[in-house]
Formats: sequence, C-alpha cells, structure tokens
Amino acid sequence: MTALVMPVHGRWTWDARGEGRAVRVSTHVEAGLLNLSLWRGETCVGTARLAPEDVAQLVTGLTDGLSALAARPRVLAPDAGRVAELETRLARLEQRREPLWRRAADAAGGWAVRKAARRPR
Repeated sequence: MTALVMPVHGRWTWDARGEGRAVRVSTHVEAGLLNLSLWRGETCVGTARLAPEDVAQLVTGLTDGLSALAARPRVLAPDAGRVAELETRLARLEQRREPLWRRAADAAGGWAVRKAARRPR
C-alpha cells in the first residue's frame, strides 16, 4: 500500500464584499507551484497554478498596491458609519429573537396538542 502525501492546507483571505467569497493560496511542493483558488461559499469557482517567478511578480504588484493605499488617508462614504451602526443594531435584535426553527417547532407542538385535545375519545 502506498501512502499519498496530502497538500498542506492553504491560507485563506476573505473578500471585503462578503457573501462567502474568498481566496485561498496553497503550496504544491511536488509540482513546484502555488495554487491560487477563488471560492464562493464552499465551491471553488476558479484556480490559477503559478510558477514561483509569477508569484514574485504578483507579490510585487500587491506590495505596490498596498503601498499606494497606505499613502492615502482612508475615506469612508458618508453613509458608511450609519450603515455600520444599523447593522450592529440589527445583529443585537436578531440575537434576542428565538431562532425560526424553535418558533416553528413550538407552533407545531402547540398545534399537535390542540388537535389531540379536540379528538373525540
């Protein structure tokens, strides 16, 4: 029996837009490549296998972009603070509420009890 070497789990970075979007980078030493994969939820929607020299160019581009962003002050849209406040309030309200499945189970249980009580004996 031959044992297969499984690839080391990669590093994940989540998309700022949310919605389950993510980028994963994993190293494939046996092939001498890095794999860059794009994810939506639990589905891989695209990959790029990159040679080390291509990764170096990509890192240079990322570094240059990060440097340009760091040089400018971050400007938020006028509504960004208000949206964040509303999202926080909504999250607090949702935490206080019973989960929908619990309310449905309680309603179904109550219905079953009422139905059983109406049944002639």
